[in-house]
Amino acid sequence: MIASRSDAGQLPRVAWRHDARRSLAALLDFLEARGFSDTEARRLRIEQAIESLRYSPLRCQVVGVTGRLRFRQLVVDSRFLVYYVYTPPRGMASGGRISIRSVKHAASENPFLDVREGQFSDQPLGALSTRDSTEPATA
Repeated sequence: MIASRSDAGQLPRVAWRHDARRSLAALLDFLEARGFSDTEARRLRIEQAIESLRYSPLRCQVVGVTGRLRFRQLVVDSRFLVYYVYTPPRGMASGGRISIRSVKHAASENPFLDVREGQFSDQPLGALSTRDSTEPATA
């Protein structure tokens, strides 16, 4: 008789990088400062969409590749972009991992520009700006 494993078919774990939490907070601050209604409901909607990735992490298109990392883009409510990397399971005890890298507004100019592995730009991740990244920042 073959014993069944209780952890078989485990879903991937969602892991938020610090930069992703910062970018979500910056997005919500931006929306709240402009008087958009109910930023808490928007945050919950984004988090629910991210949680739904656990059931089909490969459904979103790949928008960038760095080394072995494939950056995917989840579109939430046609206006919010969530960038993540999915790492498949490495054995029966793991369900894999979904690493959330950044959350941005779709109206951001080139929203994928600041989503990189291990690199930081002169601008915090998640900052909404229309300036070209080659222009010097003015305070």
